[in-house]
Amino acid sequence: MKEAIALSATGQLQPSFMVTHIGGLDAVPETVLNLPDIPGGKKLIYNGVTMPLTAIADFAEKGKTDPLFKELARLVEETHGIWNEQAEKYLLAQFGVDIGEAAQ
Repeated sequence: MKEAIALSATGQLQPSFMVTHIGGLDAVPETVLNLPDIPGGKKLIYNGVTMPLTAIADFAEKGKTDPLFKELARLVEETHGIWNEQAEKYLLAQFGVDIGEAAQ
């Protein structure tokens, strides 16, 4: 674990490539209970967000009826389906989560 953190800190390892699902705190109970049955890699949960656990690969399909997922799909498409800082900032902004950045 220490080696993985060190590699990540130096940019030699990119943990975002391992993230396959995004969800809000409300998704935790079901996710924990069903974890062995949920395919993919890491599940990233945001405590200031209300959102079902959703595979990044499903964002575009969900985006056909939900503008939040439409924009998230566009943002992750820019990084070939990889969760990224822009998608995270957008998601958090939609739920009014203060990320501590000064207004531009």
